[in-house]
Amino acid sequence: MVVNLVGGLDGLSLLVPFADRTYAARRPGLAVASPGDRYGAIDLGRGLGLHPALQPLYELAGRSDRLAVIGGVGVPDDQGGNRNHLPSREFVHRGGRQQSEGWATRLLRFEGMGPEAVWSFGDGPHPMFDGLSSGHVGGGVGPIRPVTVGAQAACAGVPLGAPTAAAAAPDAALDDIRWSDARWSSPADRLARGYPEGHLGRCLATIVDMRRSDAGLRLVGIDHAGYDTHVDQGDGRSGVLAHKLDRLARALAAFWSEVSRGRDVEARRDDPVTVVVVSEFGRAIDENGSGGTEHGRGGVALAIGDQVVGGVHGDLPSMADDEVWPVGVDVRRVLADAAASHGFRPWRGAVFPGLSLPNRSLGLLLSP
Repeated sequence: MVVNLVGGLDGLSLLVPFADRTYAARRPGLAVASPGDRYGAIDLGRGLGLHPALQPLYELAGRSDRLAVIGGVGVPDDQGGNRNHLPSREFVHRGGRQQSEGWATRLLRFEGMGPEAVWSFGDGPHPMFDGLSSGHVGGGVGPIRPVTVGAQAACAGVPLGAPTAAAAAPDAALDDIRWSDARWSSPADRLARGYPEGHLGRCLATIVDMRRSDAGLRLVGIDHAGYDTHVDQGDGRSGVLAHKLDRLARALAAFWSEVSRGRDVEARRDDPVTVVVVSEFGRAIDENGSGGTEHGRGGVALAIGDQVVGGVHGDLPSMADDEVWPVGVDVRRVLADAAASHGFRPWRGAVFPGLSLPNRSLGLLLSP
């Protein structure tokens, strides 16, 4: 599952270089406090910390070494990396420059799989599935499922098969969904299960319900908006980013708790779950005059899952004289490693054009 943080996540608030004295000097109103202080970072060792809003996720996944924090992630310079939202976001979704379809579409085509293996939420397919259609695979698969009314109704909290959804379903599309008898949760039920209110919590709870109904999902795409923090970004205590990260952490923690509960080692090996959290770029090192940050380059990605090797990976944050954190890890490497750990072959068929097969993985995901 890929969760895209739309707007550009500030990596230096997520992975906090608290031991670097210039960190607080360059961010006098935004710097997250050191571990041990009130609203201080969660100590990860080596002078690095995690934003305190991620505590619920760290308690569940981090302490069991199933939470990876990858630094310096972004669109490389030689791939046209810049600080503009649209081209950077398209690169992440399409897996390369000037591609007309999503990277996941190419991956599914070369694996001989179709729309029945994917799910996304919203008014249309997630951009990583752009171009996916029944014409890409054999077997006469039906219409793309991510855009059926069932997906929209489920994420909105409407029970699948309710009169409002059924009446709007074209050509009895709901009849084609194998998990049509799933028991979609109510808002009260989701809250009782630990999910926060909002789009992300609804979507993740729905994915758990679909897994319980044996939906056969392999790839899921979700957007979580609101990370373009030019104004009132905040620190570890308050502000826009602390609020967004709190929702993110509680939603992912509830999801991970449900999918991992009661499963032994063998079950996790046979049916692993990996969540990758990415953003189109990071933020500038210095805070601006509006209590926020401008667009940057390198940022931070997260990986949570059964096969994840926890800890800090990639490039460590540096508070040198640079204006931005340089990109040291191609964002496609994170996506490709996650796909490879589930038995996909992302290095073939130009799934990620221009991304060479590495001598080794990033070390954050185990082989299947």
